[in-house]
Amino acid sequence: MASETESPVSTRKARETLTGYASRAELAVVGVTLFALAVRFVGLGTRIAHQDEARVAYWAARYLETGVYEYRPIVHGPFPQIVNGNLFGVLGPSDFTMRLVVAVLSGLFPLVALLLRDRLRGSEMVALALLLAVNPVVLYYSRFYRNDVLLAGFMLTAFAFYVRAYDTRKARHLYLGTAAFALAFTTKENALVYPVCWAGAAVLLWDHRLLVERAGDRGVLGLLREDIANRLRGLAHWVPHLALAAVEFLAIVVFFYAPRNTDRLADNDTPGLYEALGNPLLLPAVVEEALVGSWDAFAGQWGSGSEDSYLTMFMDLVPAYVEGASVLLVLALAGFVVDRYADSRPRDVVAFATYWGAFSILGYPVIVSNPFPWEVLHAVVPLVVPAAVGLALVARLGLASAVDGDAVAATAAALVLLVVAAQVGATAYATSFESPQSDDSDLVQYAQSSSEMKPLLGEMQTVVEANGGIDVLYYGEDLAGEESSHDVPPAGSGWFERLPFAWYMEAYDAETDSTDRADLLGNMDEKPPIVIALGETDTCSDPYDSAADIDQHMDGYDRHEVDRFLHDSGCTVSSVVVYVDEDAPRE
Repeated sequence: MASETESPVSTRKARETLTGYASRAELAVVGVTLFALAVRFVGLGTRIAHQDEARVAYWAARYLETGVYEYRPIVHGPFPQIVNGNLFGVLGPSDFTMRLVVAVLSGLFPLVALLLRDRLRGSEMVALALLLAVNPVVLYYSRFYRNDVLLAGFMLTAFAFYVRAYDTRKARHLYLGTAAFALAFTTKENALVYPVCWAGAAVLLWDHRLLVERAGDRGVLGLLREDIANRLRGLAHWVPHLALAAVEFLAIVVFFYAPRNTDRLADNDTPGLYEALGNPLLLPAVVEEALVGSWDAFAGQWGSGSEDSYLTMFMDLVPAYVEGASVLLVLALAGFVVDRYADSRPRDVVAFATYWGAFSILGYPVIVSNPFPWEVLHAVVPLVVPAAVGLALVARLGLASAVDGDAVAATAAALVLLVVAAQVGATAYATSFESPQSDDSDLVQYAQSSSEMKPLLGEMQTVVEANGGIDVLYYGEDLAGEESSHDVPPAGSGWFERLPFAWYMEAYDAETDSTDRADLLGNMDEKPPIVIALGETDTCSDPYDSAADIDQHMDGYDRHEVDRFLHDSGCTVSSVVVYVDEDAPRE
């Protein structure tokens, strides 16, 4: 990344007089990280589970119960499911513990700024940490049990460790970076896009380097040969470490993707990880399933990419960029331009991160099957690097103007910083704390359930804990299904329509049953204390089993109506009616 004749460390020393400023900046980064962790914990379990959160949390809870795991691409990578399954065994399943790992890891991501301390000014390090801490998109999905913020954060961490390895020539940074890189591949399938973006950014960076150095009498081919030869000589020291890092990568990926206890499943002869540990002869089959089998499953589920037009997919992502990252995009553009054209030599790390983010903005409309708002994370996270340069530049110009007595320039810089802080802070507060379930927010995906469900779920939990026998009865053909068919993904019939209740009933250890016969409820001497049915909507023209079929049988029950989605969509029914026995015991 740096030239052969210019040490990154000496560049930084030339840029800053080391009078304690850098150490103060590093302490500030640690302080910002503590702040990031704190804001992610505030009301972490308050928001009702999004259906995407609920389904993965359900499988994590089932993994805790059965110990069975087999990669299913519809649930995405194994990291959240396996880690949360073990966490639930220690802290118990709840909305808080469901989001805990994502909140903690994302809260630590501002520390990445410390790894770039030989590439960035102290003010830029602090700005980078702040943007990772409070950017509305990053903050919202840091309090959300999904894979995307983990993937983006792990990849940024891996990149920073690799830069640090190059700067220090210390192999431990290579191994730490590879661990983060491998963990990213255990979160979500679009980890494959990151090396492609990196390769594109590296090519542009290399082209720019060759342009700066000029070919001269050597000619273009001569310059290319010379540059490649120099880089290969530089890699000679790293060859054994790169080989070990490759083994490390494979070991982490295999550990997470390897099946577990699949002998407990009917018609499954794939050996599991724990069997292979007891019988090494089974290890090749486990490794093959973890690598080849997982790849085949991924390609079959997600290999087709988007089937809609590029422009349609791109425009569907724009609102999330506008609401959650408009300020960051402006700062990133300013930081890139100023670093590229104002300084004596553009910094590689700034240019690389900008190209990476730009490729993500342009590329994701092609590869995603659904343009959901969390996809913008994959462009926002790398763009925090040039955005930090832009933000720090405004702060430095304001400070320098104040010292020089230029009141106009100092006031202008202060106003810019005030507007940035106000816009980012207000948006972050509104989207993550004030209205995290609002249909008006472009960061809220449509499968977010209604806030009115939370107090009802608290009452349902007390009833379940005090009851013996069947706790919950689902009514209707759309909700009915064999309970045993939901033990491992993909779930059987009726399960998706039960979300997010399926997750909460699993967390409460409720005994559930289902029926599609309304007369059965009418003939029951003792009905379960909780009955759940779909509500009625005028958006569906097809008849379906609903609460109207059983209302006459539910005397003595409190009737609650809540929404599973932000709105009804055709025959995807949002409205759900929950009946709770007025006289049911409550602890």
